[in-house]
Amino acid sequence: MRRVVLAVILAALAGSAQAESELQDVGCAQERQLRSIDQVTATEVVFFNQSPVPIRTYWIDFHGRRIFGAEIRPGDSFFQQTYVNNPWVVTKTTAKICVGIFQPIAESSIVVVH
Repeated sequence: MRRVVLAVILAALAGSAQAESELQDVGCAQERQLRSIDQVTATEVVFFNQSPVPIRTYWIDFHGRRIFGAEIRPGDSFFQQTYVNNPWVVTKTTAKICVGIFQPIAESSIVVVH
């Protein structure tokens, strides 16, 4: 059932002018250099968890620290209001081991975690 719902959501997003871009992972090795820059241009990111385990999202603040955002169960999604220039880390464990970092863009976008 969750896969059907996800397919419907993805199809709706793909057909929408609001959310058409899938963000690419900028790489966990970049985390130490990343900081949020400003909160001028609002945007949104939908995180889709297609992995078999829960994922967690963390905003990288202005000092480079992770701030917990959400825990997303397998097959679920989470709508995150954010800003351009405010990177997000995704982890698959409570140990906070990075599996991807995503930099929001001006238009609405999606992140699919496998």
